[in-house]
Amino acid sequence: MPEIRPLSPTDLTALREAPLFARLDESELAAVAATGSMRRYDHVALLFSAGDPADAFYAVAEGHVHLFALNEDGDQSLVTIVGPGETFAEAALFGAGRFPVNAEVQAGAVLARIDGSAFLKVLRGNQALGFRMLDSLLARQVFLMHEIRRLKAHSPAERLASYLLSLIESHTWPGHGKLPVRKQLIASRIGIEPESLSRALRRLDEAGVVCEGDDVLVKDESLLRGFCATFGGTA
Repeated sequence: MPEIRPLSPTDLTALREAPLFARLDESELAAVAATGSMRRYDHVALLFSAGDPADAFYAVAEGHVHLFALNEDGDQSLVTIVGPGETFAEAALFGAGRFPVNAEVQAGAVLARIDGSAFLKVLRGNQALGFRMLDSLLARQVFLMHEIRRLKAHSPAERLASYLLSLIESHTWPGHGKLPVRKQLIASRIGIEPESLSRALRRLDEAGVVCEGDDVLVKDESLLRGFCATFGGTA
C-alpha cells in the first residue's frame, strides 16, 4: 500500500510544472490541489487496469509510471513512460470514463492523485478554470505533435543522445551506471526497435558516450550537449 498524505503547499509547485496546470493562478491551483492527495510508492505496483472506471487522474512528482497494453497472448506492449511534471489519465476522466490502458507505478515514485468526482465538482463551480485547463491541454497536444515530427527526422543515435541528456538534466539518471528503465522500454520511448538500441549506443562514441555491459557512461556531458545541439536536440 502507498504512503498517503494530503497535498501540501510545497506540492503545488510540482503540480504547476505539469502542462495541465501551467496556466492556473494560485487560487485555482489550490482549489484543484484540495481535491487530491500525495502518494509515495516504495515498491512497483499496479495503479489501475484497462477497463477500470476512471475515478481519478494523476500528476507525477517523482519517479516514473509505465502505461502499457496487453495483447492477446498476455504480453505487455509499452505505450509510454510518464515522468516528473507530467499528468496522465485525465482524458479518460473527461471522456470515456474508463481507463484505456494499464498503469504500473515504479518503485520510489511519488504521485499526486486528483479525485475525479471532487475535481469535476470544482469544474462545475468554475467554468473559467475548465476552459484554462482545456487551453493547456490543447497547447500540450500541439507540442507533442511537434515532438513527433522532430523525432522522426532524427537518426536512432540522435534520438538516444537527446534522451540520455534529458535524463541527466531532469536528475533522473546521473550520467553513469545502469539506465533508470529497461533498454527495451527506452527503445519504445524514442521510437526505435530494441535491437537498434545497442547499435545506436555504439554510434555515440563521438558524443562521449560509452557502453560497458549493462552500464552506460557519459564521459563528457558538454560533449553530449554539443552533439545534441548540432541537430536541435535537448540542449
